[in-house]
Amino acid sequence: MMNDIAAPPARQAFTTMGDIACQGPVIGPDALGERLFELFHNDPALMLVAVVDEHGTPVGLVERQAFFLKVSGRFGHALFNRRPVALLMDDAPVMIDADIPSAEFTARALMTQPSDLMRGYIVTKAGRYHGTGSALDLINASHSHAVASASGLKAAAEDLRRANKRILRDKLFIDTIVENIPSALIVRSMRDDHPVLVNRAAEEMMGCTRDLLLERNVDAVFDADEIGHLLLSRAAGRAQAAEQVLCDHHGTARAIATRHVTITDERGGARWEMCVADDVTEQRNAQHRVEQLAHYDPLTGLANRALFSARLEASCAPGLSATLLCIDLDYFKTVNDVYGHAAGDTLLRLVSARLLACSRPEDLVARLGGDEFAIIWPDVPDPAELTGRAREIVETVSRPYIIDGHHIVIGASIGAALYPQDGDSAEILLQHADIALYRAKSLGRNGFQFFDADLRDEIQTRARLGNDLRAAIAGNALTLHFQPLYSMPGNRISACEALVRWHHPERGMIPPDQFVGLAEENGLIHDLGEWVLRAACIEAAGWPEQVRIAVNVSPIQLRNPRFLSIVEGALAASGLAPARLEVEITENIFVQNSATNRDILHRLGQIGCSIVLDDFGTGYSSLGYLRSFRFQKIKIDRSFVQELPERGAAGIIRAIISLAQSMDIPITAEGVETHDQWTHLNALGCNQVQGFLLGRPQPSEMIRQSILTHA
Repeated sequence: MMNDIAAPPARQAFTTMGDIACQGPVIGPDALGERLFELFHNDPALMLVAVVDEHGTPVGLVERQAFFLKVSGRFGHALFNRRPVALLMDDAPVMIDADIPSAEFTARALMTQPSDLMRGYIVTKAGRYHGTGSALDLINASHSHAVASASGLKAAAEDLRRANKRILRDKLFIDTIVENIPSALIVRSMRDDHPVLVNRAAEEMMGCTRDLLLERNVDAVFDADEIGHLLLSRAAGRAQAAEQVLCDHHGTARAIATRHVTITDERGGARWEMCVADDVTEQRNAQHRVEQLAHYDPLTGLANRALFSARLEASCAPGLSATLLCIDLDYFKTVNDVYGHAAGDTLLRLVSARLLACSRPEDLVARLGGDEFAIIWPDVPDPAELTGRAREIVETVSRPYIIDGHHIVIGASIGAALYPQDGDSAEILLQHADIALYRAKSLGRNGFQFFDADLRDEIQTRARLGNDLRAAIAGNALTLHFQPLYSMPGNRISACEALVRWHHPERGMIPPDQFVGLAEENGLIHDLGEWVLRAACIEAAGWPEQVRIAVNVSPIQLRNPRFLSIVEGALAASGLAPARLEVEITENIFVQNSATNRDILHRLGQIGCSIVLDDFGTGYSSLGYLRSFRFQKIKIDRSFVQELPERGAAGIIRAIISLAQSMDIPITAEGVETHDQWTHLNALGCNQVQGFLLGRPQPSEMIRQSILTHA
C-alpha cells in the first residue's frame, strides 16, 4: 500500500495529479450520517466523498462501498443516521500532493497490492482539498495525458526506470529478510504443486537443499512421515494452523508447528500457498516437564491429587458415567517401621506398577498421598465385572513383594462409588467412596466394599445423630458417670474417671464409642470435650481433697489453640486445684505434631495438672515417649489384664511395672474384673486398679456416696 506522497523538487514539465484530480462533494466531520445517505442516493455514480474541516484541510474519506457495508443490516441505518460522519469515515486516507507527476504516481501505484488499486485517495494543494479519485482512475487518467504528450511519455519512461530500480532494491531487501528469518518458509505453486520459494531455515529443517526440491514431486523426495512431506504437500483439508510430531532427516521425532496461508492473484484466484513452520520440540519438552511436576507424583509417576481432582470433576458431568475406587494399603506403616522408608518407597513404586497393570489405557490411576491411591474408570461396568475387577486389584496388590531380600506381604482395602447412582457431584462421590473404604477396613481389611443403600442410610442416620448431639451439647442434655480408681492394697478411692453418657430421647442410651467418634468426625469433639471438662471439674470440686478427677483428651482436642485456656477456665470456674486434675492421653498423640503436642502437655504440667499415659502397651507404644516426657502415671491397657493369670500377659505386665518403678512412675491397671487378676496385680506391685470388680461407672449422686464410704 502506498504511503502519503509528497511533491518532488520543482520539475513541473509533466502532467501532475492536480491536473487530473476529480472535484467532488465534500462534507464536514460533524455533519450527520443522513447527509451521506443523501449524497450517495442523489448521485449513483458518486464513489468518494472527502471529509474536510472548516479550514479546508482533509481529515477523512468515505468510500461508497465501505459506507453501505457499514450501515447495512437491520439496525445499521438507524444506528448511523443521527451520528457524526467522523464515525463513518476512514480517518487515515492516503494523501497525494497535487504537484506529483502523474507518471511517478503510476510507477508507485504499480508496486501496490491489486486490492489497493480500488482504494480512494485525496489530492491536496498546499495542504487543502483539491480532489479525489481511486488509484485505478488516476492511472487511467495519467496514461491518457501521457499519450497526448510525447514529452510526458518520455518523462514517464524515465520515472518507470527509476521505479524499476527501486523495485529491484526492495526485492533484494525482501529476499534477504526471507532468507534469514528463523522460521522455515516455503511457497508452493498451486498450479503445478511445485515449490517456488524455499528459505535457508526450511532447508535445515527438511535436511534437503532447495535445488533438489524445485521442480520435483514431494513424494519422490520425502516419506509421508517426514517433515519435508508436511511442508511441501498440499494443505487442502488441513487446519490453517496445526502441530504434528514428524521425523527429521536423521529419523528423530520433532514437534513441528505450521501455518498455511493461501495467496491470491489479481483476479482473486488461489495462486500460491505459503507454509510457515517452526520446530517447537524444546518448548513442548519443557511444557511436558512442567506438566509432570504439576500433575504427576514424582515417586510413582502416577497422577497426583491435582490431576485426579480435575479428572474426577470432568468425569462427573451430565450424561457421563464413572466408577471411583479409593484404595488404602493395609499394614504399610509396619513396612516403614520395620524395613525403613527407602523400602516403603520401593514398595509404593511396585504397588503403582501393579495397579497400572490391572488398569486400561483410559483409566486414571492416582496416588493421593502416603499409601492412599485412587482409580477412575470412565464407565460403570455391570455388577459381575465390577466385582471381578475389584477382586483382581486386591489379589494383585496382596501378592508378596521381594525388597532388598525381604519377603514383604501387605493388603489392600478398596471402597467404590458409582456416578451418578451414588453421588451427583465429584465431592459427594469421593465422600461415598471413602465411606465404603472405611467399611471395607472395618470388616477385616484386604477386601472391597461398594457404596450401597445400607451405607447411605448409615450416613443419613449419622448426620441426624450428629445434629442431635450438637443440640444435646448446647442444651446441656448430657450426663457424666464416674468410675472409681482404687489404691492398692487398701482399696481406697484415690481418683475417679469421668465418662460421658448420652440418653437420646428416641434412641435411648447411646454408648460413648458411637457418639465420641462421631463428634471427632464432624468437629463437635471440641465442644463435647469442653463440656465434659467443665462438668467434671465442677463435680470433683465437692469431693474430698485427696480424690482426683481424670478426664480423657483426644489428639484432636490438643489441636485446638484454645485448649490450654479451656483447661484453665474450667479449673477457675469450678475452684478445683490443678493438682487434682488428671489429663489422660493415648500414645497416638505423639504420632502427629508430636513437638506441638509435647509442648502443650508441658504447659499443662506447669500449671499443676497430672498427665496420664492411657492404654499403654497398645498402638504405637514406644519407650521413647517415656524418655521424652515425664508422665505422672501410666495405665496398663485392659487387654493385658484380662489375660491374667496367663503367663505371657503376666510377663508383659511385670516388665511394664518394673520399667515404671525404675522411673518412679505410678502404675494403674484397667479392666480388673476378678479376684485372681487383683491378686496378681497386687503381687506385681501395681499402685492402682480400675474395673468392674471394685466399682462400675456411677452417676454423680452415687459416686459421692462411694467416695465417702471408701475414701
